[in-house]
Amino acid sequence: MVAIMVINYNGLGWLPRCLSSVHSTEYPNFEVYLIDNASVDDSVKYVHENYPSVKIIRNPRNLGFAKAYNRAIENTDAELVVLLNNDTEVLNPLWLEKLVAAANHRPEVGAVACKMVSTDDPSLLESVGTMGVRFWRGFADIGRGERDVGQYSASFEPFGFCGGAALVRREAFVRAGEFDEKFFVYTEDVDLSWRLRLLGWKIGYCPEATVAHARGASAGGATLTATGIYYGLRNALRAILKNCGSSLGWALRNFTLFGTFAFFGFAAFEPRAAQAPLRAAIWNLRHLGDTLQQRYLVQRSRKTGENEILRVMYPAVQRYEDGYMGHSSVRNLLARLFDRGQSKPIANAR
Repeated sequence: MVAIMVINYNGLGWLPRCLSSVHSTEYPNFEVYLIDNASVDDSVKYVHENYPSVKIIRNPRNLGFAKAYNRAIENTDAELVVLLNNDTEVLNPLWLEKLVAAANHRPEVGAVACKMVSTDDPSLLESVGTMGVRFWRGFADIGRGERDVGQYSASFEPFGFCGGAALVRREAFVRAGEFDEKFFVYTEDVDLSWRLRLLGWKIGYCPEATVAHARGASAGGATLTATGIYYGLRNALRAILKNCGSSLGWALRNFTLFGTFAFFGFAAFEPRAAQAPLRAAIWNLRHLGDTLQQRYLVQRSRKTGENEILRVMYPAVQRYEDGYMGHSSVRNLLARLFDRGQSKPIANAR
């Protein structure tokens, strides 16, 4: 049995396309759940009347992404769970069969990323998983904005999965400690992927599981806002503090440098967002005790060495190696400021 869980908050405008595509799935044994975070737009009424087979989980308030999924997954017996945003559309009826096959082919796989493409132009990629970006310990969706020409094959392995469309093994999800409910929104998928890898699980990728995604729609619009920047920086710092091993000092140094640069950059060009780095740092200071407790648990149970984690966190994806619009002087300066004990200049972009 596979449980397909669609998380929803005031997503009535997206649910017809999403649920219609899910119900076209050609797979013998699955159930569909709507996890509703106290919507006020008749989402629940619409699903009840038009998709009576969908099991509805109604939360009394907006619990956020992490807590809502945790509660739902805790109360299912399904061995495999598919996480799906309400602003998605499944493009391949055989997607679930392929996802399950990818998970069952390698029992060490704790999660499988889908191929997410743009709703507006399905030839453009949205995400084939997540990875770390050099210089400041940030994270990015691999492939975003690229034309899909098969560059990410079945053998490709991302560092983490994107929570907008992915399969997770319930056993691995529980053993890794579930999503961090302190995050509320953003980075929770990267954080869980990190902890899965620390426990020895792998993250797979299934290119046949193609899902269109209207980026930011489930969050109410574009993510690059003062609020989005705040949650992104806040949660990234907590993830670093919990999950970094011997590289913690390097990561904190880089994060502090980047946060400082971000503050002055926002102050000059986007004043409304200038407080985001400061607010993120203050939040983490206030919750430092809890974060250190979580760090103790994570580090005590880890099975994967730091070098291996860093190797898969920063794969050799050319787009990110050759970034910064080909300005080698800028990239070399960033390398000297941020790279872990390295002073060798980065080669010019090809």
